[in-house]
Amino acid sequence: MKYNLNGKNIFYTQQSAFTLIELLMVILIIAILSAIVYPSYKQYVLKARRSDAKSALMRLAVAQEKFYNQHLSYSADLVSANGLNNQSNTSTDGFYQLSISIKSYSVDGEDSFNLKAQAIGAQVNDSDCAKLSLNNLNQRQGYTAENILNTKCWL
Repeated sequence: MKYNLNGKNIFYTQQSAFTLIELLMVILIIAILSAIVYPSYKQYVLKARRSDAKSALMRLAVAQEKFYNQHLSYSADLVSANGLNNQSNTSTDGFYQLSISIKSYSVDGEDSFNLKAQAIGAQVNDSDCAKLSLNNLNQRQGYTAENILNTKCWL
């Protein structure tokens, strides 16, 4: 803008930038929101990764029943083609270590299996559901990092 004051030309420019205080206030607001949201996001990610263990255990349970129908016993072998033919001892995304325990009761003819998934890697921070298990009766259990039963792990 141009003004004329007593024969002199005076130029007036308008402010077109943020002040330092305004910029610091925006940064402060972003920092506060991040501090509130980030822990909730981490918990959500840990909970979402539990589906890796659940799907692996369910897939192995189906493979166990198929193996049982063909061989009249459960397999203690997760990896080989002669066993359950799982590609590795870890879950698909690699957040859980998988294991199996077999009980054979030759006297009464009842065999059973118990599949377990133990959190590894980045999932170790999931102290609420560090271990998940599934057996031949479709009983699902979850345990905290301190081995305390947690009934909410399979929800």
